[in-house]
Amino acid sequence: MSSINLNPDPSFLADNIRILRKSRNWSQEELAKQVGLNRGNIASYEKGTAEPKLCNLLKIAQLFGVSILDLMESEDMKPEMSGNGTTNLPSSGMEPETWAKLVEHAEELERVTDGIFHCHCFKMKLIARDDDKDLKTISNQFEQLYDATRSLLKSHKELLAYLGARELPLK
Repeated sequence: MSSINLNPDPSFLADNIRILRKSRNWSQEELAKQVGLNRGNIASYEKGTAEPKLCNLLKIAQLFGVSILDLMESEDMKPEMSGNGTTNLPSSGMEPETWAKLVEHAEELERVTDGIFHCHCFKMKLIARDDDKDLKTISNQFEQLYDATRSLLKSHKELLAYLGARELPLK
């Protein structure tokens, strides 16, 4: 099996964060406030002297409406989207069996996550009371966690498509 470079050039991340921030005419401080960080963090990311934690990378990607993969790649390396909502990428040399297992696992995670969410919705209907603020808070936090999980699963599928050089449906 050939070696796969899973460490993209950090300068692409730095450049992409800077470009996206400037496209909105935001200062580093304004971007930092939007994602719950301080200006120094953003400055370090843009200089390439630090890399954001995954949760902060996810916040930045969601804020700009891009995937984590988009943040990490240069324009000429980005995957091309085909007309049917799939990603086409060059071959990485990953064994087909390995790729198939990873895709199957990602799809299983997606089904489990959706099942947990539907169970949550069902239970909330059974126990919902308008006056229970703690219950509403917990429910809102669960739904935020679900949204973040769905976003991570989407990025995971994009990464699998990138590594597997196959067309993988993106939901």
